[in-house]
Amino acid sequence: MATWKEVLPDYEFVHWDTNKFDLESNTWVKQAFETKKYAFAADYIRLYAVYNYGGIYLDTDVEVLKSFNDLIERPYIAGAEIEGVIEAGVFGAEKHTPWVKQCLDYYEGKTFINSDSSYNTLTLPRIMMQQITQTHTVKELPPEQITVNDQIQNKDTLYLFPKDYFCAKNHGTGQLENTKNTYTIHHFAMSWLPKKTTFLPNLKRKLMGVLGVGFMNNLIKVLGLKKIRQFLFKK
Repeated sequence: MATWKEVLPDYEFVHWDTNKFDLESNTWVKQAFETKKYAFAADYIRLYAVYNYGGIYLDTDVEVLKSFNDLIERPYIAGAEIEGVIEAGVFGAEKHTPWVKQCLDYYEGKTFINSDSSYNTLTLPRIMMQQITQTHTVKELPPEQITVNDQIQNKDTLYLFPKDYFCAKNHGTGQLENTKNTYTIHHFAMSWLPKKTTFLPNLKRKLMGVLGVGFMNNLIKVLGLKKIRQFLFKK
């Protein structure tokens, strides 16, 4: 968040918390909040905020490298986290954009706590793609190949910018992959997971960050450590 006001000094920032959102208005959010699964409550709230008010949503672990000023005339901006899958930590849209409402509708009539007392922990990118692809074709193209009119007129197509625009970090290795196109880097803090769950992925990223992917790959080949290879390079 430290980069936001530095790079975007003329933007208004709104912190969505329980003072701005009525927890009683949605069963999913209320249950997620009461079970302290705050990130899952935030999944709904971000969609609610963008749909009802418009604007650009940023996860708190998103680093902003350059202004969105050359993009904000578009009816929406969205990028890929991986090929063909939307980045849910950075996206924006005009108020009452239909595909955002379609994502929001997933939560209607649903509970976060299942009948067997387990939690409904389907990730937001999966939910968004599940909802969007019911009625939209998803195309991944750089902004210079997508006009504002394309986005307005082709209502059955959702255009995503390539991964390096909003998600210039490898989720598996932790390596930065930013280019001249990069607006933001999503650092994947995984704050919604318990520390014991994030320990191994974080260790994996640190090892690759210090030693390099190539070195780790060669070391594993030399030592023949099949299990370590599976751990380090699994998707």
